[in-house]
Amino acid sequence: MNNKSYYVLKDKNKKETVYFEYDKIDGYKVNPKVHKKNAIKVSKITFVSPELSEKIIRKKIDNKIEYLLKQLKQIEESDGTDDGIISKTLIDAEKLRMQIITNYVKYLGHTYESLTLKKIQIIIEELKYRLYMSRISKQQIIYPSIYEEEKESKRGR
Repeated sequence: MNNKSYYVLKDKNKKETVYFEYDKIDGYKVNPKVHKKNAIKVSKITFVSPELSEKIIRKKIDNKIEYLLKQLKQIEESDGTDDGIISKTLIDAEKLRMQIITNYVKYLGHTYESLTLKKIQIIIEELKYRLYMSRISKQQIIYPSIYEEEKESKRGR
């Protein structure tokens, strides 16, 4: 991950005093996780600009969708036999879908939101299909004698 640092620039030419009521500022709130030594520690950031907050959320969602697609590709390459990876990825996809619906709707545009939800729904359906096929193949492996008996009993005279 890229280590980026940001700084706040103060304009020396303006001599205005501005008062903010920090509790009443409306915007996208972020709690930074990266802290550097010998730097100002930031516990909360609020993005007030709608364009900036939309760009940040879009990038965040796109990264999560890319992660889900990588997981789906990995499942496809490994013949989709591991239920644990499939179910974990399915839970992550449904969690992302619920986050978009509950948290990010007010920041995103309607077209991007609906398009993203359709993408996630396709991923969820594919994961459910893979999980179903994996469980069916495991049942056939565990109980092969039952399937063989059914075939033998259907023979005619």
